[in-house]
Amino acid sequence: MARRQPTKLTSRYRLPPSPQLTRYLLRLSKPSLEKLVFDWLKTPICAPDLSPTEDDLLDAGYDEEPQDTTLEEAKEAYTNLASRKDVVTRVFEREWRDGLTMHQIAQVDMQYLLDHPSSLKWTASELVLEEGKKPIGDKLPKFQPVVFCKSLLEIMDPMAQCHPYYVTHPTLPLTIVRLSLHNPFPLPTLPPPANQIFYVAIPTSSPHLFFTPQRSKLADICRKSLPIALSSQHRRYDIVSTALSAKTLEALVARKGCERGNLGAGGGWSVFAVEGEGAVEGDPLEVTRPRKRRSMDAETDNNDGEGKKRKRIAEERFGKSATAGDGSGLERVEVKLREVWPKGKEVPGILGVVDGNAGKGKKGRPKKGASRVDDEDDSPLVDVRTPWKGKSWMPNVDVVLEGTHVFAGVRRLVEEGVLDGEKIPTWMTGEEGKSVGMVRGGTILKSAITAGIYDAAAAAAATAAGGRRGGRKTN
Repeated sequence: MARRQPTKLTSRYRLPPSPQLTRYLLRLSKPSLEKLVFDWLKTPICAPDLSPTEDDLLDAGYDEEPQDTTLEEAKEAYTNLASRKDVVTRVFEREWRDGLTMHQIAQVDMQYLLDHPSSLKWTASELVLEEGKKPIGDKLPKFQPVVFCKSLLEIMDPMAQCHPYYVTHPTLPLTIVRLSLHNPFPLPTLPPPANQIFYVAIPTSSPHLFFTPQRSKLADICRKSLPIALSSQHRRYDIVSTALSAKTLEALVARKGCERGNLGAGGGWSVFAVEGEGAVEGDPLEVTRPRKRRSMDAETDNNDGEGKKRKRIAEERFGKSATAGDGSGLERVEVKLREVWPKGKEVPGILGVVDGNAGKGKKGRPKKGASRVDDEDDSPLVDVRTPWKGKSWMPNVDVVLEGTHVFAGVRRLVEEGVLDGEKIPTWMTGEEGKSVGMVRGGTILKSAITAGIYDAAAAAAATAAGGRRGGRKTN
């Protein structure tokens, strides 16, 4: 009787050995591989095949029968192997000669993510109630990984086969869920490509979600299913963007985490969001009467070097944040400046002169969309020859800062005197807690979506092409 083929992508579903599966394991270092193998040896769902191989049967004599390998012997054999290639070779030749289960493949991916924290791009989103209010206290979703994964599978079942796997982060207060997405039929025989793996990180007691870019239609469907899976019978949630992306979960937890020290207060406000040693007591909104400056203070200020003064200004603007090696750095900050140019102020440098007939058609008629003269004022809104002298000229200026730690680099520039620490805007100190934004009227807009400049999918595509775009390295 033929063996019945499985129809569901369960954790015990096994992928046969293949070159792709071998390369999948070779991404890990030898210590990480040994750690996983030792876990597999004692985990029932990953139980090894300790029976003799065909080579063992051929090598055995007529008067002897090869014995099964014990767990202790297998563990000792893996310990004595010299390289990770030898470890992978033994995995597919002996203990797991029939292949690896979906559970084991998920563990390999998760171990690689923990070994390389900056290997993925993460985007932060906020959960809001259906009526648009922010969930607080008991209105926060009660996240239970088992229930969440089960609900997500039920939602996606008609459209895709999904294998969930979750772990608690060893150092951060969050749970990482790995979702392997596949077409409903047929079941896969090879490990999933990168665009079919979707990660979601759920911080503890926080209204935020962190997830990787949606690089396939299945991943986009999965992201849209997240608020439904988190909703309950009496409370519905929706997801809105926070215009914040980073390469590490540490950077997102530092700004959108759950603890008091991780409320996202950046810049000068960061000193009031520090717990334990170095915490600042008191209310930042308290109004205190300024003390009179003494002559000794004036002499001290005069004696202080410019370097000390700049460092003091940097301490006031950045507080406890934006220090190299703090593990919460953003690699890219992009801000669009949409400010009206001050009337009459000359533009530094040379600006190309536009032809006076540029706004007219062949017969001298104004083109559709060309600038018109204001009836109440003789001067046009925008002069084609000197547009900066008009009343509403708005140059398109995009500022892109890139580096290993953007705000730490800006802080260093302030300390070195390259930037004026007293005049730089708040979005350059990290107070806004955004990596994408638009500035109008001297302030950054609260929502990048209402500004029409941010979309999760577009941000992922821009990030992928970020290496080809120019930007100033700040660190």
